[in-house]
Amino acid sequence: MTVEFKARIPSSDNHSTRTVGLYSEARFMNDPEGRHNARVEVWTAPSQIGHGDIAEGWRDDQYCIAVADQMALVLPAELNIRQGTKDSARL
Repeated sequence: MTVEFKARIPSSDNHSTRTVGLYSEARFMNDPEGRHNARVEVWTAPSQIGHGDIAEGWRDDQYCIAVADQMALVLPAELNIRQGTKDSARL
């Protein structure tokens, strides 16, 4: 897992000091290894939740403040069962 901090939330009327937006993407890459990749981006928000008006073009002023990526290997359950059976036979 990697986390990259890109910037602080600026002190500005154009950005919330407590609210952020999250974008997440996850996908399985079965061939050849059964990998699962997940990515989350943290973006500034134009105002606190429930406060402020939606201004035209607000997305143009927002930017990414952090990115996290994770890769996991997905294995069949039978592999763990088989390995557990072997280990318990040794005891």
